[in-house]
Amino acid sequence: MRNTKKFLAVLMAATMVLGVAACGDTKTSASNSVSSASETKTSVSSVEEKKEEPPAPLSISVILPSDKLHDEADANYDALVKAINEYTNMDVHYEWEDMADAENGYYAKLGLKFTAGDFRDVMVVGNDATFQSIAKDNFWDVTDYIDEFDNLRTIPAATRADVSVNGRMYAIPRSRNVARNGFGYRVDWCDKLGIKEPTTWDEFYDMCYKFTYNDPDGNGEDDTYGLALDAWQDVWKIPMAFFGVPTEWGIDANGDLIPAHLTEEFKVALKAFRKLFEEGCVNPDFRDHNPGKARDELLRTQICGAGFQVLDDQRKVETYFEDPAQGLADPDEPIYTLGGYLLTDSGKNQPLCLPNRSYNNMIAISKKNITTEAQLKQVLGFLNDINDGEMMNLIDYGFEGVTWDKDENGYIKLKTQEELDAAGVNGTYRNGFNQMIPYYTAEENDRTITVPPASTVVTKLEQQLYAEDAKYCVPNYASGYTSQTFLDKGADLSAMIWNIDTGAVWQYVTGAIDDAGLEEILNTWRTAGGDQMIAEYNAAYHAAGN
Repeated sequence: MRNTKKFLAVLMAATMVLGVAACGDTKTSASNSVSSASETKTSVSSVEEKKEEPPAPLSISVILPSDKLHDEADANYDALVKAINEYTNMDVHYEWEDMADAENGYYAKLGLKFTAGDFRDVMVVGNDATFQSIAKDNFWDVTDYIDEFDNLRTIPAATRADVSVNGRMYAIPRSRNVARNGFGYRVDWCDKLGIKEPTTWDEFYDMCYKFTYNDPDGNGEDDTYGLALDAWQDVWKIPMAFFGVPTEWGIDANGDLIPAHLTEEFKVALKAFRKLFEEGCVNPDFRDHNPGKARDELLRTQICGAGFQVLDDQRKVETYFEDPAQGLADPDEPIYTLGGYLLTDSGKNQPLCLPNRSYNNMIAISKKNITTEAQLKQVLGFLNDINDGEMMNLIDYGFEGVTWDKDENGYIKLKTQEELDAAGVNGTYRNGFNQMIPYYTAEENDRTITVPPASTVVTKLEQQLYAEDAKYCVPNYASGYTSQTFLDKGADLSAMIWNIDTGAVWQYVTGAIDDAGLEEILNTWRTAGGDQMIAEYNAAYHAAGN
């Protein structure tokens, strides 16, 4: 049915453009056009349906995180839901949870839903201890099914291993760039202060110090800091890689798995980070900025000059400066640039990067209502089909003539906010739908039209770093293995190390504890279950022939 569906999707889009042009009412015509496409589908596909009768559309519930709760009627939203259902031969009902609320948002509530047995048929999940402890009993094992589907079978073997629980997959991973972590900094501040753009940690420290004390913005005020931090507690994992700290779990001299925080490189890195705090090079109010807000509240406002984050986050600082409304930077001469790694003695002066996991959360299928193998295959077919180019474009960019047009080169040109406002279009109607796309596509099903390739200096650099730095990413050698202690106590044990208020990392870096205090927390971690977890991980690791 794939070719028929592709033809119908194109026909639907063409019908919609005609409807928009003829009616002038974007929302109404978008809804009407999908109805027309539905009627066309019936007539066009009738011959093929005689050859192979498809199963009846399966009604499923899907819960997704989004930055916009779809709680108001919107014709384009309804049209999008209908279009997805038509294409995939499903009847999907969506539920939305706010993604941005750290205390009451989607991921904060997920564990509570698991505990209460409150499952939707399809759920976006993380591969944490909570999920792993309930996966086998509550979610379908898809290991032996995904190769039956042309798009899903392209999931790389390494990624399958990353999301496995002792060799079995209980969810479909969402694709992402592996070399996505890095840093950014103000080139114009470097130029003004005569600072060499950093390639080593010592040069980066020197830059942050001078950004703090040498008045890089030239206003005569002591109002800048070198490094921007918010309340994202995992931020230090990015520069730790530069110092040779393993990604979660490494291999020691005996060939055994060792957690990152028990390595010598970990302590060397913490001392380097602590120096930034001791010298006042970090904004002291970092706890007051919600995770992810350093870009908006500290870097774009020019309070700070450098940051650690995913590269696309840091690139958006420069994109903001290049906005004509800001008038701060020329796209050909960026004032904020990117880097993937810094060389250190501890890291043996080798390029080392913290990888993003090879996946961005996962999509799991509940056993609660999806009770038969036939139903499972229909849901997997749904997740497979939304990876087709037509579906990815529809969900990522919306309807042609409504939220985008073709430019003179045949690329997708997204409408500006002003154009959407003038047409009465709520441009957020498709927000969050992309959370259910695995983004694995067979070559023959790929997008035939897409957005223009990177064209500015900073966007080209971002893509270059994704491609070049993948080979420098340090693997997590425990990926794909687990332990009962991790399932029972993993969250509490992790908090001992990483909690922004009480964890060893933050207390040491901010000066709340000294070396003895650090050792005390690390030893508490070991006696509270850490040593048992190490033993269990190693038993699974060596049992696999390592």
